[in-house]
Amino acid sequence: MGTQIKFTPLLGALSEGPLCFLLEVKDFTFLLDCGWNDRYNPAALQPVLDVLPRIDAVLLSHPDPAHLGALPYLVKHGLQAQVYATLPVHRMGQLFLYDQYNAQQATREFKTEVFSLDDVDRAFAKTRQLKYQQNLALSGKGMGFVITPYVAGHLVGGSIWRITTPDGEDIIYAVDFNHKKERHLNGTVLETAFNRPAVLIADALNALQLQPDNKPQREREFIDTIMATLRGNGNVLIPVDTAGRVLELSLQLEKHWSEHRLAYPLALVTHVSYSTIKFAMSQLEWMNDAIAKQFEHSRDNPFNCRHAAIPPFMKLCQSVDDLARLPAGPKVVLASMPSLETGASKQLFADWAADPRNVILFTGRPEEGTIAAQLQAHRPGQGGLVIHTTLSRRVVLEGEELAAAQDRQRQAMMEEQAAPAMARGGGADHQPLRSSSGSISKVVRTASGLADAAVSMEGIIAESAAEPVDVLIDGFAVPEGATAAMFPFEDTDDDLACDEYGQTLRLEMFNNQSTALGGDDAEEEEVEAEELPTKVVSRNVAIPVHARIVCFDFDGRSDGRSVRTILTHVAPRHLILVHGSQAATKALQDHCTAELRSVRTRVHAPRPLETVNVSPGCSSFQVVLSDQLVSSIHMRAMGDYELSWLDGVVGATEAGLVPELKAADDSVNETTQGGIFVGDVRLSELKAALAEKGIAAEFYNAMLVCQGPVTIKRQAQDGELVLEGPLCEEYYKIREVVYGQYHVC
Repeated sequence: MGTQIKFTPLLGALSEGPLCFLLEVKDFTFLLDCGWNDRYNPAALQPVLDVLPRIDAVLLSHPDPAHLGALPYLVKHGLQAQVYATLPVHRMGQLFLYDQYNAQQATREFKTEVFSLDDVDRAFAKTRQLKYQQNLALSGKGMGFVITPYVAGHLVGGSIWRITTPDGEDIIYAVDFNHKKERHLNGTVLETAFNRPAVLIADALNALQLQPDNKPQREREFIDTIMATLRGNGNVLIPVDTAGRVLELSLQLEKHWSEHRLAYPLALVTHVSYSTIKFAMSQLEWMNDAIAKQFEHSRDNPFNCRHAAIPPFMKLCQSVDDLARLPAGPKVVLASMPSLETGASKQLFADWAADPRNVILFTGRPEEGTIAAQLQAHRPGQGGLVIHTTLSRRVVLEGEELAAAQDRQRQAMMEEQAAPAMARGGGADHQPLRSSSGSISKVVRTASGLADAAVSMEGIIAESAAEPVDVLIDGFAVPEGATAAMFPFEDTDDDLACDEYGQTLRLEMFNNQSTALGGDDAEEEEVEAEELPTKVVSRNVAIPVHARIVCFDFDGRSDGRSVRTILTHVAPRHLILVHGSQAATKALQDHCTAELRSVRTRVHAPRPLETVNVSPGCSSFQVVLSDQLVSSIHMRAMGDYELSWLDGVVGATEAGLVPELKAADDSVNETTQGGIFVGDVRLSELKAALAEKGIAAEFYNAMLVCQGPVTIKRQAQDGELVLEGPLCEEYYKIREVVYGQYHVC
């Protein structure tokens, strides 16, 4: 049967919020992104949870929370499908969520309500990493599907996904792309790599945005605004993401600071700032071609913050407390999160917003309903602006609260230790106080630090029998019911770490002292340190905003004019528009419907949870060609394919088997077929071909006027070329040139 393709927007339809879409091709289901916003409200993911058992594969396009923020939560709630992403999306995506976790956990019980760091690690352990333009053939239920990532140009590792169905149809998922080359990223290949795919899924986020063409002037104004604020003894707060667009801004500011040897402090404040720069250093092959070539010739890494000949000006901080250790005075701070709803940016905004000397500088459009959106929507003539919000922080418990929390921890630990014994029916009195790895046992301390001497022999035997034991002799199996091996294979020791000579290693020997502002060790210590009992203290505040609000477009997305041009050139058979406001989506839908009418493109703008059927207009079927028919056909090459016209009769077949196409009888073959013209020819290409043959042609009133006079125009209804003129020598010459632009069979 023909390929059945259905598309359902779970999140991100007719809105600028997070993205999550369901794509069903025959009986295989893709989840395209699984984003979440800074609120992390589990109720928003209910449409995704409802379809979780049906998902067979997950494709991640970008590493920010808007595209993958819900992945740990979905894995925690039973997502079993394989996840596919590029290497930078895998690495930077983890950093995004580590930073989100630390920021959210400081203001709410995020670990228990949403997900933990372990959930993040488990989610990304399911991810298979691909390179750009790497064709990966799926197996199992996905046999016949091929997925390929292409450069998107928005964030490092950001991808446009091509899904090739078993019937050879191409489905393109292209959201948040950028066609312009930047300091650290190449532009997208969407316009050049694809032509007439079956389905194109694109976003309408910037459909109404027009970006100034003079980028150098925009960058000068950006720097001038910062420098004027610093010279006026003010601070500059730039809310940024964790490991995405912040790289572009970091390169721009570091370049200006190094060229002018500025003494004003320049800082990046995120919980994972060190890891962000470290990972960026190792991913140059995913960035701008100029960066890769520069590194090949001079080993000069633009993100090298530790081993450069000249110390970098960008100071890496993990908290606002680290920032306070910098020299006093005006400074420029890039802080996460861009929404100002949480993180270091919210703390600094609360501290700096009341001072009219300061500037809050935005480099992108935030999601609706956030503090950042309120600030950008405010106009000076509207009067004073006051932001009402809640400031929360986590504090260590003291006194009776601390004692009660420790009692609860001890009780929970005892219940956890008693669970295995209770499951075996032995009760708490028969709890074995040891655990084994292979055949090596070790004592497990109780909460008081002492080992219980009263150990049940039945419990020990049951615990030992439950553990696997390695056998050194090939072909020898452990007898059924055996308690333990007489000579166990003790290859590992979980209790002691020793070197090659048997000397016990002391881990404190390898602990490095962190720098004044912290380092990688401090970063890991913050994530992995044992948590003390704490609570969240919140207070409602009204923040008067007297600081200046300035916006620059460094969002790294194609503007509306470029998006319209690219979509028109790709000219898919079905175009699905998502991720944009209702006004932007409607404007882009109307434009594409008018521009692509000649090629019969159907433009869809589904509502949330609305399923649209974008199956090909003509059904395709799989048949087996008979030997006689194969020997009689003549193939003609067209690109990567070979085409031929044939006549055949579908023979009877048993249920479940592919039918056979046999050669038709002579009576059928007597009827001749007309020529089939394969391809899509533009009038501009045809004019160039005529010029090569010495035939003059000019455009006039949407048609091509040639010598003769012969005219060539395209019909608006079906897009076919119409050749009109007297039957003369020039007419036949021009017709031959037109035929030469097609593959005729």
